[in-house]
This record gives sequence, C-alpha cells and structure tokens, in this order.
Amino acid sequence: MYVSCPQDYLITWLPLDELAHNSSDHSSTNQSLFFTVYGRDPQFDAVHMTQDTPSGKLPKTIKSVQQDVKRKLEVYINRFKRYGDKSRAGPHVFNPGYMV
Repeated sequence: MYVSCPQDYLITWLPLDELAHNSSDHSSTNQSLFFTVYGRDPQFDAVHMTQDTPSGKLPKTIKSVQQDVKRKLEVYINRFKRYGDKSRAGPHVFNPGYMV
C-alpha cells in the first residue's frame, strides 16, 4: 500500500486497513476482533458460503467465544495487576501531629 506524502489517498485505504486490523489476531485473545464479535472468521468469496448452516448454532458459538475472550482478558488483567503491584508503594501511615 502506498500513501503519498500529503496523504491524499489515505481515505481510500481506511476501509481496507480496518478490515485488516479486525481480521488479524489480537495478542491478548489470540483471536481476531471479527471472530470475537461474529463467532466466525470473515469469508472473502462466495464459494465458501453455504445455505444449510443452522442459525441456532450461531448464538452458542458467539456465547462461547465471548466467554473465552473474557477468560483470556482476565488472565491479562491479573498479569498487569501483578506487574503494577511490584512497584507500587504501600499505604501512607499518618500519625497524630503530622501536617498533611
């Protein structure tokens, strides 16, 4: 992809950039944002589309993907908390007579 110095053509590339971002795997969930929201990877041609896909299966798939993402994000949140708590100082102790 080429964008000129004054970035005249930037607006024409934004939809493709957004698609590339949403269909690439995220580091914390190991899933694409598209898969997280829709429960499937994007399909770019009509050959792979089938008419006999049961619609009742989709909500279960989306629910399980959302639970998996939530579980993975909790792992990362706990990791960030442990890292932050290493350098965090303890609470201040104030005694009578201290000027605060």
